[in-house]
Amino acid sequence: MKNRKENDFEKDMEDLEQWQEQQYSPGHFIGTGKIPRPILNSKKHPKVLIAIGVIGLMVPVGGILFADVLFREMAFMIFLSSVFIIGGVLRLKK
Repeated sequence: MKNRKENDFEKDMEDLEQWQEQQYSPGHFIGTGKIPRPILNSKKHPKVLIAIGVIGLMVPVGGILFADVLFREMAFMIFLSSVFIIGGVLRLKK
């Protein structure tokens, strides 16, 4: 079991290194179906997605309530945080 975890970790690091080297190469990952493993493995941890969403909601909600910031200025942050929360909840239900 330990050997498998080490192999998975090494594969993650190799894929992450490849992504870091090629992230600015236009079209390198397009059409290959390759998604960096750390991003692909994020679906295994739905509680982390929910936590990121909740933390991400604190800034825009605080800005709207306490700093007279307009809703439309924070709409994208609210949308993105909501997507994280919804995605985490849906993965928890499975």
